Amino acid sequence: MVMQVMRYEDAPAYQFSDLWVRELSPDAMQAGSLAEIVLPIGVERPPRRSQKKDRVYVGISGEVEFTVEGSRVHIRRGDVIHIAEGEEYGYFNGGQQEARLLLFRSPAPSPPEES
Repeated sequence: MVMQVMRYEDAPAYQFSDLWVRELSPDAMQAGSLAEIVLPIGVERPPRRSQKKDRVYVGISGEVEFTVEGSRVHIRRGDVIHIAEGEEYGYFNGGQQEARLLLFRSPAPSPPEES
């Protein structure tokens, strides 16, 4: 395996529904994927069941309200939430600023992938 670097400025962002996604995974990464999710104020992702074995969100900025299996939790900068395969989850940016999350998914998605 060879070390690989993915530069933030080289990873194009694309709009996915009402949010923006920037895939940050180097091509050599096979076990999962890494992406930045940008949620404008008021954006909500309706509840759905996770089809990934592991889905981990890390708060980068702002505040996002997650609902997982009916339980609500607010994720802020530095907070981490794990969502397991089969769990129902959704999230909402009801804050006063744009929110950013870092998302790790395993296994890696086949494009296009919901966030």
